[in-house]
Amino acid sequence: MSTTTAFQYHTELIGGIELEKPLPKNLHSFVQTFLIQRFGSDLPPHYRVLSEMNVRCGQDRLVPDVAIAARDAKYLDGDLLGPPLLAVEIMSPGQRLSSLIDKSERLIANGVDICWIIWPEKQKAWTCTAEGLVEQGRTLHALDGLLSFTLAEIWEQLT
Repeated sequence: MSTTTAFQYHTELIGGIELEKPLPKNLHSFVQTFLIQRFGSDLPPHYRVLSEMNVRCGQDRLVPDVAIAARDAKYLDGDLLGPPLLAVEIMSPGQRLSSLIDKSERLIANGVDICWIIWPEKQKAWTCTAEGLVEQGRTLHALDGLLSFTLAEIWEQLT
């Protein structure tokens, strides 16, 4: 007798509505890979780098492209229960900037300290915090300076 376990793939629950998350294309993947590698090499071992991890935010279930959580963070059914320390959203074809801003604001409202929004095709980046959304011109910083690198380092990955 075999049993099949149902699971959801690349969906988010936002405002009670189940939404499919666009699959990444090349530029998105290049940036995501760079960030995961850099975060993994730059952060001390008491942090975890999470890729496409479900994050519970009140009634919502959001899936940042990359997130940083404490190694001792709590999980339920595979979902991160508390807010990550950093969440990163990378624009994919078919997404709107306004939807990534809304998602970042939801994450911030649920305890995330900072969200980065990166738009590879336009080579633009923003930080979203409780103080608001700010376009970044040269660098991205997080975790009290543990993570800091120039946007040029990211854009180099696109070629």
